[in-house]
Amino acid sequence: MVAMTAEPTNDDFDEEEEHSGSNDGRLRSAMLDDGQPTLTWWLPLPGIALAITWAGYVAVSAPQPGLDALLQALLWPGAAIFVIGTLVTFFGWRLDLD
Repeated sequence: MVAMTAEPTNDDFDEEEEHSGSNDGRLRSAMLDDGQPTLTWWLPLPGIALAITWAGYVAVSAPQPGLDALLQALLWPGAAIFVIGTLVTFFGWRLDLD
């Protein structure tokens, strides 16, 4: 039989980690500052994938499907989808959510 204690154990946290660093009352930045590169090669990939997927959908569902509809959808709104998808990926990757 396991004895129940009123005091929880802190196996995951070290007391020194919890209280380390100085707290001068200012809020710290939510962006990571860990020495990782700001821009990596994979950041545009989600934006590219979203833009190509959307353009493919528009091209297939167009009244006259074809390469012309695909290229038009890649230019607009594909460019905006790429930019927004890349920005969301960048800020989602760099934000410190812990």
